[in-house]
Amino acid sequence: MSMQGPAWIWGEGACMGHEGLPLDGVVARHRERARLLIRLSPRQWQVAALVAVGLSDPEIADRLLISPRTARAHVADVLRHLEATNRVEIACAVVLAQVSGFFG
Repeated sequence: MSMQGPAWIWGEGACMGHEGLPLDGVVARHRERARLLIRLSPRQWQVAALVAVGLSDPEIADRLLISPRTARAHVADVLRHLEATNRVEIACAVVLAQVSGFFG
């Protein structure tokens, strides 16, 4: 079986993700974050779900009828609770929680 794609993606027959981690390690980190969603307040969960669909802070503010500054603070709180460093990690956690059935 031939592996296609840049050589740096593949290492010793394993798919490599960002930071040079094997892909299963990257997925495991996102699953850990998905399990941490339970720490979020109902409002923070709403914000996380809106981040997951790609909304910006001003768009989140408009959707939830809050100020952009408050939206930004909620996003920062979600990042902290999930031990995430960016919005993509929030989105991955939310999607994994949904497809894994963590939250129904």
